[in-house]
Amino acid sequence: MLFRSRHDGVSLTGDLYQPSDDRPHPAVILIHGGSFRAGSKADYGRTWGPYLAARGYVVFAIDYRLSTPQRTTWPQALVDAKAALQYVRGHAAVLGVNPDRIAIGGDSAGATLASLVALTQDWPAFANAYPGDPYATASTKVQAVVAIYGAYDLPAWQRYTLNTTNKGSLEQFLGGQPDQVPGRYFEASALSYVRAAATRLGPLATPNAGVRVPWYVSWGLLDDVVPPEAQSVTLVQALREAGANVTAVSVPNTGHLFFRVAPLTGKKGRPKCEDTTLAKYACSGPSPNDYIQTSFLAFLSRALGR
Repeated sequence: MLFRSRHDGVSLTGDLYQPSDDRPHPAVILIHGGSFRAGSKADYGRTWGPYLAARGYVVFAIDYRLSTPQRTTWPQALVDAKAALQYVRGHAAVLGVNPDRIAIGGDSAGATLASLVALTQDWPAFANAYPGDPYATASTKVQAVVAIYGAYDLPAWQRYTLNTTNKGSLEQFLGGQPDQVPGRYFEASALSYVRAAATRLGPLATPNAGVRVPWYVSWGLLDDVVPPEAQSVTLVQALREAGANVTAVSVPNTGHLFFRVAPLTGKKGRPKCEDTTLAKYACSGPSPNDYIQTSFLAFLSRALGR
């Protein structure tokens, strides 16, 4: 674990996974999910952290400020994620990272934040919030995005959660319902930025550097936590309408959670898992992460090299 920074008295840390040699490597920053109010970076320690490190990538899995009933964390969570990127870029020589080959990624709420890091990059509205950070002026541009079953249209997801166990999570994160804080829902939705960059808008399109880098978007076809049709599938369509290069991978027989908890066994074929809870992701056949492994590694190799 590395000490990274302190924001408003909260220590921000990350877990580092490194290849065995000391030459500069591409890096992947991973942000965990948990409806913006739970979850831990530690989950990546049993999946993609060591797996990618063994294949030539530096991985930095981070925590960020989580919301509570007494504390909203927008835009603080996004600022924290940007600070992690600045930390990696500023410490590139020490961490063995090529600062020009960094991807941002995550699952669920982490995918939401990762997509927003990419789409807001160095925008002043989310920059220099903590000028005391050692690398507060470092660029937050990325070279690739990994977005796994995230929520990208937050008003739509808020409506969906009203009858689920995630009821109230966005209200807690953003500080109210969509009709109370509409601006926050708009600026925290990746689709707001992507749709504004649609090529069909012609000269009225808002240029966005985030749609000019490659995206890897994946989701489980049986996801009833963040329904893909209203979120991941819609994001992929909007990205392509904005001219983005998108690798889209839907995973059969699979629901939510898999990216940071499903084992990587090397088995091939369609996923076959009996228990898909967070604590026990048990698969007698290939896991969802086994299913995406080939396309995911190919994407990283194309986007970042090795």
